[in-house]
Amino acid sequence: MLGRVLDYYLLRPFVHGGNLATEESLDRAFAEASPQAFEAALPKLRKILARFEGALEVKPGLRYLDMGCGTGELTIALARMGAGHVTGVDILPRVIARARACARELRAGDNVEFVCRDLHAWQPGRKFDVLLSFDALEHIHDPRAMLAKMAALAAPGGIAALSFGPLFHSPFGDHMWDFFRVQIPWRGVLFSEDAVLALRRQFFRPTDPARRYHEIAGGLNQMRYSDFLRHVRETGWEFASLARNTFLPRGSLARWLSDAATAIPGVQDYSVHCVYATLRRTN
Repeated sequence: MLGRVLDYYLLRPFVHGGNLATEESLDRAFAEASPQAFEAALPKLRKILARFEGALEVKPGLRYLDMGCGTGELTIALARMGAGHVTGVDILPRVIARARACARELRAGDNVEFVCRDLHAWQPGRKFDVLLSFDALEHIHDPRAMLAKMAALAAPGGIAALSFGPLFHSPFGDHMWDFFRVQIPWRGVLFSEDAVLALRRQFFRPTDPARRYHEIAGGLNQMRYSDFLRHVRETGWEFASLARNTFLPRGSLARWLSDAATAIPGVQDYSVHCVYATLRRTN
């Protein structure tokens, strides 16, 4: 807004250090996490499926790939809900270690596996019927390449299902809420990246030296909603379903206003908070 220094001092009164943690302490917390935390994953998965509004189902006999699976809660929940076989992939070793440990303790069975790899370089040697990306696409460095990779991994007739957000240009899309005591809408768009990340290093992650959003552990790619629509077209997919901001109830005035705003080019980039989409191949 006003440059790095002034933006820093404008934002400084609104932050706190209550969630300050080092990468070492995060690794330790992940290693010590209890499998009981995974019990909340089934209700969360049901909520996600509901927000697809009937466009995504869990079926036996199909091979699912959870791309950017994180700590694997939803991967395990998919298997427990009846998916035929589920593979979870993530690049962060600590989250995969936790996922594997909890899968063992929960006795998730042979129909769940976790792989710690860079998805762009990973070559599994098999195709998948349903490719899933939950809460990940806004974090992946090259989302267009990710969609192309999904197309390459899809079995004939396979689909991709994506839920993600908040997108960067939406009101709280900078993902910095954990150390702000007052949530300022469109903070990442209005204020200097240098200022926000300086505050992040000081009050949230002192051992993460990131100076750009895409360098943060886990990443943040600043993708716009209009970028996502273009990436889908350019990677050989078409929409089987597309819903935006489905946390707002169907039929409500808020949902009607949201649908109207998110359909307007130029406005939609700043009003699409989250996306729930299923894709099928055009060829």
